[in-house]
Amino acid sequence: MNEYLDGTLLVAPPKMVDWRFRKSVVYIWKHDVGGAAGVIINKPMLAPTFENICLEGKIIKDKNISPLIHYGGPIFTNMIGCLHTDDYKLKTTNIPNSRPVGFTMDRTAIIDIAKKNGPKRYVLTMGMASWFAGQLESEMDPVPPHPTSLSWLVLNFDKDLCFSGTLKNTWEKCVELAIQQKSKSIVDNVFKKVKS
Repeated sequence: MNEYLDGTLLVAPPKMVDWRFRKSVVYIWKHDVGGAAGVIINKPMLAPTFENICLEGKIIKDKNISPLIHYGGPIFTNMIGCLHTDDYKLKTTNIPNSRPVGFTMDRTAIIDIAKKNGPKRYVLTMGMASWFAGQLESEMDPVPPHPTSLSWLVLNFDKDLCFSGTLKNTWEKCVELAIQQKSKSIVDNVFKKVKS
């Protein structure tokens, strides 16, 4: 693999071994020579609630605001992050490759959402996923004897998919789309070689 995946969706393969990522769809908001970071966007949690977070953080919220909190990944599980559309941006917001979505891990984003001043579309996450330098690359292109069926599937960024994580079939839909996308890429490459 010779390209960075920031700004894409990683989809756990059906045979994912790591239970923490089974049936997960991960938005990658950072990927460079130093490693990668992302958030799982399709696993809403029952607790804590947004109300719990606001109470603990002493944040006054509008009574009609009550978004779900999603399991974002296995590290920094005590921190809340916000994946959101680019109509909202703070100095601390990460926006990869000029995508129309950013990731902000800043208390100000929670305050703004609580007061109805936040982004148009967003997913609140508790925790995140992180890979050290070269780790994600090795998971994308496993070295034998590890089978390719355990590799992450890659899906081009799609705003609607990115913000539809509360739907129960998000993972299934993403697997299907990622396979279609990969198949098209293989076919396109074959025809390109035939023409040249």
